[in-house]
Parts: sequence; C-alpha cells; structure tokens
Amino acid sequence: MFAISPTDINWFKFLKNEGLNNEVNFWTPTPWNVSRLASGDRLYFMLKSPIRKIGGYGQFLDYKNTTVNQAWNEFGLKNGCASKKEFTERLDKYKSERSTDETSVSDSEIGCIVLTNAVFFDEDAFLDLDNYEIDFSRYIVKIKYYNSEDPLQIQEQAMELPSTFELLQTDAEKLKKARLVTERKGQGIFRAKLTLAYNNKCCITGEDTPELLEAAHIQPYIDKNSNHVKNGLLLRVDFHKIYDSGLMYIDDNYKIHISPHIESEFYRRYNGKEINLPNDENLRPSKEALMYKQFEFRNE
Repeated sequence: MFAISPTDINWFKFLKNEGLNNEVNFWTPTPWNVSRLASGDRLYFMLKSPIRKIGGYGQFLDYKNTTVNQAWNEFGLKNGCASKKEFTERLDKYKSERSTDETSVSDSEIGCIVLTNAVFFDEDAFLDLDNYEIDFSRYIVKIKYYNSEDPLQIQEQAMELPSTFELLQTDAEKLKKARLVTERKGQGIFRAKLTLAYNNKCCITGEDTPELLEAAHIQPYIDKNSNHVKNGLLLRVDFHKIYDSGLMYIDDNYKIHISPHIESEFYRRYNGKEINLPNDENLRPSKEALMYKQFEFRNE
C-alpha cells in the first residue's frame, strides 16, 4: 500500500530547508480520519500547481485529530511553519476557502498525519507521474490509496549509490568551494538515510530531538556522491560544528578524540568513548573516510 496526497509547497520547502524529517505533521485543515495506511507505508508529496510533481515522501507513523494548540505544542516547527502565528494563518486560509463554518481556527479540530523518515527531493529529482502508470487526477484534494506495487520506490532504488564508499579525489581549491555550497544536492535523502540508520539518535550523545540533529559528512561534501550513508554521521548540532572545525575526530575503532583546544569538561568527558553504530554493518561509517578526518584534527 502507498498513497499520494496534494502537498502545500510552503510546508515542503520549510521542512526541507530546516532539515526536519522525523515525526513531522502532514496536517489537514479538517479531520480526514486516515485509517487505511499501516506503519511504514509511504505517503508521497504531490506538490501543488504549478509544479504538479512528486517532491518526496514520508513513512506513515500515526494519525490523530487534535486542536490547533495541541498540534503546535506537540510538533512545533515540524508542522512546516516557522511560528504558531504562521501555522494559524495558513490554516485560516484553507478554512476560509473551503468552509462556511464560523468556528475560530484555534477552536477547530484538524487532522495530523504523522510521518517519519521523510525524504525531500531536490527540484531536478522531482518525479513526473506522467512517466509512470499511476493515475492521480488533478481534482483530488485529499488522498488517494494504491494497492499495487510501488513503481516510484522501484525508481528510487535504481538511483541509489553503490553499497561501498571510496574517498572522492579533488584538489584543494575545489574542496574549498564545495564547503561553501549552501544547497547541497541530495542532502534531504542523505539526512533521511542517516536518521534511519542511526535510529533517529545522535551517534555520540543519544540525543533524539529532531531539531537538534544534523547529517554530517565525514569527508567534506564534494558532489552528490558524497551523500553516501557510509560517509555520514548523525550528530547533535554542537558536535557537528566541533567535528567540522577539526576539534574532534573519530578513529577507525570508532573511538572519539577531543582536541586539547576544547577545555570544557562537558565535551572532554566523551574523549575515548565509542560512538553508537548502526545495527546494520553495511551502514556503518567508512573507516577510510574516518581516518581522512584525522588530518584536520587540531591536536596541538
């Protein structure tokens, strides 16, 4: 089973740009009472006109009806909005377009389709359903279910990177420019694979607050081939900055080394400890990539 639903472009862009993909709220302005999706089923995001292409997907986790206040308190930014005010205004817009009910937005009930491991494609990777045997009328305003084999998932599997990762060759100038890239191709899929591999937890601290977790490259980003799960670590935001700054490295025995330039006892207590690894050995970080990072370590 998989499903497709029209998706608000602003919701999509916000979550993609913020890197939020775990337990996000695909909210509906009125209760849809979704009951046909099972845990792990994919809900694909059909981005609304003028795009009209699949921009990504999330794995179904749960459905519930809540008030607006409850939804904001539970999901916050994972509602795809930067503030409660913006969330309320967007709901009010949908409500005024589709209903004559005069109940205020704050008092109204909405639907919450809770998704995990959401993937947000880059624009050049959007999927046009005209290229697949999937019928999805532009007049569908809620959701459509499919009991057939999922051709979109087959397409994605065909595009996956190799199972092994080898360090990418580059000159210093190209590497410098790569580090300045702000919109990295495939970053959304890279993050989704890392959060799944590391069970949505920082591999050092065990932190599981999605807003505080980031997908870190071991060998710095060069091109789309850098977005290999074996070239990544799921890190809390502060450890990501420490790692990228050369103030920490992880050796080929997966032990943490904290630079003497860091005097804080909070961080120094992690020195010598091992990171938490994915259960699947094929998803564990490349030892070659880890040792590459040692050359940037500030040890003196």
